[in-house]
Amino acid sequence: MCSNKLLSDEIRQWREDGVVCLRGVFDQGWMDILETGFENACRNPSALAKDYAKDGKGSFLTDHGMYRRVKELHNFIFESPVAELAAGLMGADTVNLIDDHLLLKEPGTDNPTYWHQDQPYFNFAGEDFVSLWIPIDPVDENNGTMRFVKGSHLWGKQFHPVRIGLGEVVEEAEDFDGLAPDIDGHQGRYDVLSWSLSPGDCFAFHGKMLHAAFGNSTVHKRRRAFSLRLTGDDIVWHLNSYAPTETKLPNLVQGGPITCDEYPKIWP
Repeated sequence: MCSNKLLSDEIRQWREDGVVCLRGVFDQGWMDILETGFENACRNPSALAKDYAKDGKGSFLTDHGMYRRVKELHNFIFESPVAELAAGLMGADTVNLIDDHLLLKEPGTDNPTYWHQDQPYFNFAGEDFVSLWIPIDPVDENNGTMRFVKGSHLWGKQFHPVRIGLGEVVEEAEDFDGLAPDIDGHQGRYDVLSWSLSPGDCFAFHGKMLHAAFGNSTVHKRRRAFSLRLTGDDIVWHLNSYAPTETKLPNLVQGGPITCDEYPKIWP
Protein backbone atom coordinates (compact mmCIF):
# COMPACT_ATOMS: atom_id res chain seq x y z
CA MET A 1 0.00 0.00 0.00
CA CYS A 2 3.00 2.32 -0.08
CA SER A 3 6.07 3.35 -2.02
CA ASN A 4 8.43 3.40 0.98
CA LYS A 5 11.91 2.84 -0.46
CA LEU A 6 14.13 5.62 0.87
CA LEU A 7 16.77 6.99 -1.45
CA SER A 8 20.31 7.45 -0.19
CA ASP A 9 20.00 11.19 -0.92
CA GLU A 10 16.90 11.38 1.29
CA ILE A 11 18.72 9.71 4.18
CA ARG A 12 21.72 11.99 3.69
CA GLN A 13 19.48 15.08 3.60
CA TRP A 14 17.78 14.10 6.86
CA ARG A 15 21.14 13.59 8.57
CA GLU A 16 22.89 16.69 7.18
CA ASP A 17 20.07 19.24 6.79
CA GLY A 18 17.88 17.91 9.61
CA VAL A 19 14.75 17.64 7.45
CA VAL A 20 13.65 15.88 4.30
CA CYS A 21 10.41 16.15 2.34
CA LEU A 22 9.27 12.64 1.42
CA ARG A 23 6.86 12.51 -1.52
CA GLY A 24 4.11 9.93 -1.99
CA VAL A 25 5.09 7.62 0.86
CA PHE A 26 1.47 6.91 1.91
CA ASP A 27 -1.08 5.78 -0.65
CA GLN A 28 -4.77 6.68 -0.67
CA GLY A 29 -5.72 3.65 1.40
CA TRP A 30 -3.52 4.73 4.29
CA MET A 31 -4.63 8.34 3.94
CA ASP A 32 -8.29 7.31 4.18
CA ILE A 33 -7.55 5.40 7.39
CA LEU A 34 -5.63 8.37 8.79
CA GLU A 35 -8.38 10.86 7.92
CA THR A 36 -11.08 8.71 9.52
CA GLY A 37 -9.01 8.35 12.69
CA PHE A 38 -8.21 12.06 12.77
CA GLU A 39 -11.88 13.05 12.57
CA ASN A 40 -12.82 10.49 15.23
CA ALA A 41 -10.12 11.91 17.52
CA CYS A 42 -11.39 15.47 16.98
CA ARG A 43 -14.88 14.39 18.01
CA ASN A 44 -13.55 12.77 21.20
CA PRO A 45 -10.73 14.96 22.55
CA SER A 46 -8.67 13.84 25.53
CA ALA A 47 -7.70 15.72 28.68
CA LEU A 48 -4.49 16.76 26.86
CA ALA A 49 -6.38 18.59 24.09
CA LYS A 50 -5.79 22.36 23.72
CA ASP A 51 -7.11 25.03 21.38
CA TYR A 52 -4.63 27.87 20.92
CA ALA A 53 -6.80 30.08 18.71
CA LYS A 54 -6.64 33.76 19.63
CA ASP A 55 -9.83 35.68 20.40
CA GLY A 56 -12.00 32.93 18.95
CA LYS A 57 -10.49 33.34 15.47
CA GLY A 58 -10.55 29.93 13.87
CA SER A 59 -9.26 26.91 15.78
CA PHE A 60 -5.75 25.61 16.45
CA LEU A 61 -6.54 22.30 18.11
CA THR A 62 -3.88 19.90 19.38
CA ASP A 63 -4.15 16.56 21.16
CA HIS A 64 -1.90 13.62 22.06
CA GLY A 65 -2.05 9.89 22.67
CA MET A 66 -4.91 9.18 20.29
CA TYR A 67 -3.66 5.74 19.27
CA ARG A 68 -4.72 4.39 22.66
CA ARG A 69 -8.38 5.15 21.99
CA VAL A 70 -8.82 5.53 18.20
CA LYS A 71 -8.41 2.23 16.37
CA GLU A 72 -7.72 3.78 12.96
CA LEU A 73 -4.80 5.78 14.33
CA HIS A 74 -3.49 2.71 16.15
CA ASN A 75 -3.61 0.78 12.88
CA PHE A 76 -1.92 3.59 10.97
CA ILE A 77 0.97 3.79 13.43
CA PHE A 78 1.53 0.06 13.90
CA GLU A 79 0.79 -1.21 10.38
CA SER A 80 1.61 1.59 7.93
CA PRO A 81 5.20 2.24 6.75
CA VAL A 82 5.93 4.90 9.43
CA ALA A 83 8.19 2.66 11.54
CA GLU A 84 10.12 1.39 8.51
CA LEU A 85 10.63 4.95 7.29
CA ALA A 86 11.92 6.03 10.70
CA ALA A 87 14.25 3.03 10.94
CA GLY A 88 15.64 3.75 7.49
CA LEU A 89 16.30 7.42 8.19
CA MET A 90 17.96 6.80 11.55
CA GLY A 91 19.72 3.57 10.56
CA ALA A 92 18.07 2.08 13.64
CA ASP A 93 17.56 -1.56 14.57
CA THR A 94 14.71 -0.62 16.93
CA VAL A 95 12.05 2.10 16.73
CA ASN A 96 9.87 3.19 19.66
CA LEU A 97 6.73 5.30 19.55
CA ILE A 98 7.07 8.33 21.83
CA ASP A 99 4.09 10.49 20.92
CA ASP A 100 1.28 10.94 18.43
CA HIS A 101 0.10 14.51 17.94
CA LEU A 102 -3.04 15.85 16.29
CA LEU A 103 -2.66 19.33 14.75
CA LEU A 104 -5.66 21.13 13.29
CA LYS A 105 -5.68 24.73 11.97
CA GLU A 106 -9.07 25.75 10.68
CA PRO A 107 -9.44 28.55 8.10
CA GLY A 108 -8.96 32.02 9.55
CA THR A 109 -6.61 30.86 12.35
CA ASP A 110 -3.98 33.56 12.81
CA ASN A 111 -1.74 31.57 15.16
CA PRO A 112 1.58 30.51 13.73
CA THR A 113 3.33 27.58 15.30
CA TYR A 114 6.22 29.29 17.08
CA TRP A 115 9.86 28.26 16.64
CA HIS A 116 10.80 25.30 18.80
CA GLN A 117 12.45 21.87 18.85
CA ASP A 118 10.51 18.72 19.68
CA GLN A 119 12.98 16.85 21.86
CA PRO A 120 13.10 19.27 24.86
CA TYR A 121 9.39 18.54 25.50
CA PHE A 122 10.12 14.88 26.27
CA ASN A 123 12.10 12.85 28.82
CA PHE A 124 14.83 11.50 26.55
CA ALA A 125 18.49 12.02 25.68
CA GLY A 126 20.30 10.96 22.51
CA GLU A 127 20.34 11.70 18.79
CA ASP A 128 18.09 9.03 17.24
CA PHE A 129 14.86 11.03 17.34
CA VAL A 130 12.73 11.67 14.24
CA SER A 131 9.41 13.46 13.88
CA LEU A 132 7.12 12.62 10.96
CA TRP A 133 4.59 15.35 10.06
CA ILE A 134 1.89 13.94 7.79
CA PRO A 135 -0.70 16.31 6.27
CA ILE A 136 -4.21 15.14 5.47
CA ASP A 137 -4.95 18.28 3.42
CA PRO A 138 -2.79 19.99 0.79
CA VAL A 139 -0.61 22.52 2.65
CA ASP A 140 1.30 25.63 1.60
CA GLU A 141 2.39 28.86 3.26
CA ASN A 142 -1.18 30.21 3.12
CA ASN A 143 -2.77 27.49 5.24
CA GLY A 144 0.09 26.43 7.51
CA THR A 145 2.95 24.45 6.04
CA MET A 146 6.09 24.05 8.12
CA ARG A 147 9.40 25.93 8.18
CA PHE A 148 12.83 24.61 9.23
CA VAL A 149 16.22 26.14 10.00
CA LYS A 150 18.61 24.08 7.92
CA GLY A 151 21.27 22.33 10.00
CA SER A 152 19.99 23.57 13.38
CA HIS A 153 19.92 20.00 14.73
CA LEU A 154 23.75 20.08 14.57
CA TRP A 155 24.18 23.20 16.69
CA GLY A 156 24.60 21.11 19.86
CA LYS A 157 21.83 23.07 21.60
CA GLN A 158 18.44 22.41 23.11
CA PHE A 159 16.23 25.46 23.59
CA HIS A 160 13.76 26.40 26.30
CA PRO A 161 10.25 25.14 25.46
CA VAL A 162 7.47 27.54 24.53
CA ARG A 163 3.74 26.95 24.17
CA ILE A 164 3.77 26.29 20.47
CA GLY A 165 0.53 28.07 19.57
CA LEU A 166 1.09 31.15 21.74
CA GLY A 167 4.84 31.67 21.88
CA GLU A 168 4.75 31.95 25.68
CA VAL A 169 7.82 30.76 27.58
CA VAL A 170 7.12 27.68 29.72
CA GLU A 171 8.39 28.85 33.10
CA GLU A 172 8.46 25.39 34.68
CA ALA A 173 10.76 23.95 31.99
CA GLU A 174 14.55 23.72 32.21
CA ASP A 175 16.47 26.61 30.71
CA PHE A 176 18.52 24.23 28.56
CA ASP A 177 20.49 26.58 26.26
CA GLY A 178 18.16 29.54 26.71
CA LEU A 179 15.50 30.74 24.31
CA ALA A 180 15.58 29.92 20.62
CA PRO A 181 17.09 32.70 18.50
CA ASP A 182 14.82 35.24 16.81
CA ILE A 183 14.69 33.55 13.42
CA ASP A 184 12.08 35.83 11.86
CA GLY A 185 13.79 38.98 13.11
CA HIS A 186 17.14 37.99 11.56
CA GLN A 187 16.16 36.01 8.48
CA GLY A 188 19.38 36.84 6.67
CA ARG A 189 21.37 34.80 9.21
CA TYR A 190 19.51 31.55 8.67
CA ASP A 191 18.68 29.23 5.79
CA VAL A 192 14.94 28.60 6.28
CA LEU A 193 13.49 25.68 4.32
CA SER A 194 9.82 25.15 3.50
CA TRP A 195 7.79 23.08 1.05
CA SER A 196 4.18 22.69 -0.05
CA LEU A 197 2.84 19.18 0.51
CA SER A 198 0.06 16.99 -0.86
CA PRO A 199 -1.71 14.17 1.00
CA GLY A 200 0.58 11.16 0.92
CA ASP A 201 3.70 13.29 1.45
CA CYS A 202 5.35 13.94 4.81
CA PHE A 203 8.12 15.89 6.48
CA ALA A 204 10.72 13.90 8.43
CA PHE A 205 12.87 16.01 10.75
CA HIS A 206 15.29 15.57 13.63
CA GLY A 207 14.08 16.04 17.21
CA LYS A 208 16.54 18.92 17.73
CA MET A 209 15.56 20.68 14.49
CA LEU A 210 14.25 24.23 14.94
CA HIS A 211 10.90 24.41 13.20
CA ALA A 212 7.76 26.51 13.01
CA ALA A 213 4.64 26.75 10.84
CA PHE A 214 2.54 29.45 9.23
CA GLY A 215 -0.96 30.35 10.40
CA ASN A 216 -3.96 29.51 8.25
CA SER A 217 -4.96 32.74 6.53
CA THR A 218 -7.28 31.09 4.03
CA VAL A 219 -11.07 31.30 3.99
CA HIS A 220 -11.93 27.71 3.13
CA LYS A 221 -8.79 25.50 3.37
CA ARG A 222 -8.34 23.37 6.47
CA ARG A 223 -4.93 22.21 7.66
CA ARG A 224 -5.10 18.82 9.30
CA ALA A 225 -1.82 17.10 10.16
CA PHE A 226 -0.78 14.09 12.22
CA SER A 227 2.70 14.09 13.77
CA LEU A 228 4.61 11.14 15.20
CA ARG A 229 7.72 11.23 17.40
CA LEU A 230 9.82 8.10 16.99
CA THR A 231 13.16 7.13 18.54
CA GLY A 232 15.99 4.78 17.66
CA ASP A 233 18.87 2.90 19.20
CA ASP A 234 20.77 5.51 21.25
CA ILE A 235 17.84 7.12 23.07
CA VAL A 236 17.81 6.74 26.87
CA TRP A 237 15.51 7.90 29.65
CA HIS A 238 16.35 11.40 30.91
CA LEU A 239 13.84 12.99 33.24
CA ASN A 240 13.02 16.68 32.68
CA SER A 241 10.83 18.95 34.80
CA TYR A 242 8.45 19.67 31.91
CA ALA A 243 7.01 16.90 29.75
CA PRO A 244 3.48 18.02 28.85
CA THR A 245 2.29 14.79 27.23
CA GLU A 246 3.07 12.61 30.25
CA THR A 247 -0.04 11.43 32.09
CA LYS A 248 1.94 9.13 34.36
CA LEU A 249 5.67 8.52 34.59
CA PRO A 250 6.85 5.01 33.71
CA ASN A 251 9.17 3.19 36.08
CA LEU A 252 12.35 3.73 34.07
CA VAL A 253 15.98 4.18 35.15
CA GLN A 254 17.82 7.43 34.38
CA GLY A 255 20.16 6.72 31.47
CA GLY A 256 18.52 3.36 30.78
CA PRO A 257 16.39 1.91 27.97
CA ILE A 258 12.92 3.30 27.28
CA THR A 259 10.87 0.38 25.95
CA CYS A 260 7.74 0.00 28.09
CA ASP A 261 3.96 0.15 27.75
CA GLU A 262 4.08 3.94 27.41
CA TYR A 263 6.76 3.85 24.69
CA PRO A 264 6.11 0.63 22.76
CA LYS A 265 8.54 -0.81 20.25
CA ILE A 266 6.98 -0.61 16.78
CA TRP A 267 9.97 -1.82 14.73
CA PRO A 268 10.84 -4.50 13.93
